[in-house]
Amino acid sequence: MRINAGFKHKNPKEAADASLILWRKNISLFLLLFAIPLWVAAFAAQIFIPDNLPWLPWILIWLLKPFFDRIILHIISVRFFENNADLKRVCRGLGRSIFRGLAGDLLWRRFSPLRSAMMPVRVLELNLKPGKNISERKKNLEKGGINYCYFLTIWGIFLEAALLLGLFIFYLTMGEFISGGFLSSIEENENIGLLFYAAWCMNYMLVESIYVCMGFNLYINARVGVEGWDIEIKFRDLTKKITDKIKNGALAAIVILFILLPAKSYAEESSGDVPIETLQRILESPDFGGEKDAWGIRFKNTPKAGKTPDFRSDTLQRIFAHSLQVILIIFILCAFVFIFIYIRKYHWKTKGDKEKTAGHIINKKLRDDPKELLEKAKIFNEQGKTRLAWGYCTAAAIQFLSLYHGVLFPPNATENDCAQIINTDNSGDITRFSDDFKKLINHWIYLAYAGINPPNGSFKEAVNFCVLLGSKNE
Repeated sequence: MRINAGFKHKNPKEAADASLILWRKNISLFLLLFAIPLWVAAFAAQIFIPDNLPWLPWILIWLLKPFFDRIILHIISVRFFENNADLKRVCRGLGRSIFRGLAGDLLWRRFSPLRSAMMPVRVLELNLKPGKNISERKKNLEKGGINYCYFLTIWGIFLEAALLLGLFIFYLTMGEFISGGFLSSIEENENIGLLFYAAWCMNYMLVESIYVCMGFNLYINARVGVEGWDIEIKFRDLTKKITDKIKNGALAAIVILFILLPAKSYAEESSGDVPIETLQRILESPDFGGEKDAWGIRFKNTPKAGKTPDFRSDTLQRIFAHSLQVILIIFILCAFVFIFIYIRKYHWKTKGDKEKTAGHIINKKLRDDPKELLEKAKIFNEQGKTRLAWGYCTAAAIQFLSLYHGVLFPPNATENDCAQIINTDNSGDITRFSDDFKKLINHWIYLAYAGINPPNGSFKEAVNFCVLLGSKNE
């Protein structure tokens, strides 16, 4: 059964609901032509963008939304009229559909709540020119109900947010159920960002494909209501059936019929002879026209009759289109240069470098007063948050050594680097702290990276050691 068979005008809500059939019918093509390129782009952004720009992949995929939306639109537009179109037929013309009017959709039109319903107008209706024609087209389609797309846009935003929030709550609930104290340690989980980035891409793949299908169905429904497009579709199907019948034998019958018909025909004979003078007088009558000498001012080569093209309008449109292309190219080049500079400047490492990540967590706490850090460590220990207690206690010890004993630690030093600095310090005041400090560091490393809890009573020893470090200036 053809998708467009029996297509009739519906109210906007029914048209949006009917789009789910269109979405389900083409889900395999969506996975092949839309989902795979989206995932490749999403994780390429994660791989090639440095760790110190964690939100840049999110922004990049959000900016490319209109680009991926056009892939969905091309698939459903082809399959709407050609239900049995194969992959080769669907891929034909895909490039033209993607890049036609793309610059505006990437920039200012991306914020339009009618984006999914108006995108088919700019991509599929090739006879329309930008500007006044598009505005008039929009007013006509609004009479057919495309304003319902305002509600669909708000619905899509809330649906995507609800799915992401639901996944977040499920993740927290299952993590706390499987492993006690999961909520207190989620702040230090370095994979949490990547997990929710993947979830956000999955939600976008699902919601955006449905949203584009709903906008396309609203566009078709509006054309049916305003223009009676269903009649055109039925006549197109009828023409196709007639053509098939002609191919199956009707053409042969018509050819045989014309072969059997007489090849010549004769005009009706006159009832009598007409004098030549009478014919000449008739031909010389003004009713038959003639030639007359005259003069006038005109072009040397008179143009053919017809509508004179508006060269000024066409030139302005070409200048505007080329300007947008140049702006888009400059924007892409600047983005690549920006990414290249950051990659070369920071020499970012892989996300599997846990030592660097944990050292960054410790160093973030070194801006506070060490006594306050030690008090927070005691509070966390009383609350049963062992990981946070040891983290704050380690940070307090490092801060005490830095402020009260003049030990200089590099900004990005890891725990092992700090212990090595204490061991190699030649001053007697610092050397006497090296064994206790190394023991504290080892307890923290085993807990943070291996999940091995320190022995009973070791936290009290660590607190006493921090108190000893801070007692010199009291």
